[in-house]
Amino acid sequence: MTTSLTRGVEKVLHSRVEYAKLLTVQDIDANQVQVTSGSSLHVVNLKYRRCTCRRFDLEKLPCAHAIAACEKRNISRIRMCHPYFRRSYLCDSYATAIMPRDFGTPVPEQVVSKVALPPIPKNKPGRPKNSRMKSALEIAMKRKKTKKTIHLWSLQSSRT
Repeated sequence: MTTSLTRGVEKVLHSRVEYAKLLTVQDIDANQVQVTSGSSLHVVNLKYRRCTCRRFDLEKLPCAHAIAACEKRNISRIRMCHPYFRRSYLCDSYATAIMPRDFGTPVPEQVVSKVALPPIPKNKPGRPKNSRMKSALEIAMKRKKTKKTIHLWSLQSSRT
């Protein structure tokens, strides 16, 4: 990998950068910035890595508001990402050897004697879905207006 973050995170940040360019940024104090777009207003705290939209708090990735604030303050948006998303963290997690199972160690008898069954399925809440999907022809026939039939006796009664 040539980037400092993982590929998926790089794509997410790149899509957010495009939107961040459209936002208006105003400084509040040394740590906080006000970001506005149209009718929405958000406050970003760069020190604690928080935003009022809560996306920055939950994902641990800078939201578009935080990216706009970083651009205004000349802070790297990569630095604002959680270390879990860095390439070095990913490489370190696979650096140690993963040992295969030791077949010399006996498996306890209580584990060997148990049979692993599939989980018991539970019905989803709400009304069950129809068992089959209707074809396009059936849907079209249902939408088609029915022709009115003119009975001979109704014509005769209207003439008199």
